[in-house]
Amino acid sequence: MRTMPKFRSLLLMGVLGCLLPCLGRAHDTNPPLTRLEAFEAQTGTVIIKGTGQIGALSASTASVSVRCRESIDFRTGRREYGVLIVIKEGNRDEDTSFLDYDELDPLLAGMDYIGRADYSVTDLPTFAVGYTTRDQLKISVYSSNKNPGTIQPTLQTRREERVRVLLAAEQLAQLRTLIHQAKGKLDSLRASRPM
Repeated sequence: MRTMPKFRSLLLMGVLGCLLPCLGRAHDTNPPLTRLEAFEAQTGTVIIKGTGQIGALSASTASVSVRCRESIDFRTGRREYGVLIVIKEGNRDEDTSFLDYDELDPLLAGMDYIGRADYSVTDLPTFAVGYTTRDQLKISVYSSNKNPGTIQPTLQTRREERVRVLLAAEQLAQLRTLIHQAKGKLDSLRASRPM
């Protein structure tokens, strides 16, 4: 009778042993959410990635940097442009979110609204206003339940650890300025190169 539970345990361990590698690979095979990521993930060709640091800000728990990116397929000359938002929190690895070039104007407009949001956006006692990019980077502002009357801007990534950075209102404005500057740099690159 004791061999049956042992057999079940061995069977369960065997099944789990087969499934765990598959679960790990499932994460690795998630498709890119942006054109820039998909372009850079191409195989069978040489991809050139040009990156330029635009600026950075230090928030309460992390540093946030904004970089512009130009990626080129060496064989065809095709180019993709975008912005990288890189968050470095403590000893963790950098967490990079990709923004396609065509997302930048809507994002900047959304950040304008988010920066002005206050208790008048709804008649209810609390609120949250947010903008999410294709890569699931979320820029938001919400009313604090812990500190009534306080409005808290945040920046949150989609990655496994879901880094969430609390920002001051001035830092939200500074982040918007950096993204705007990155777009200006990309506009200059795009104007000087054939599409």
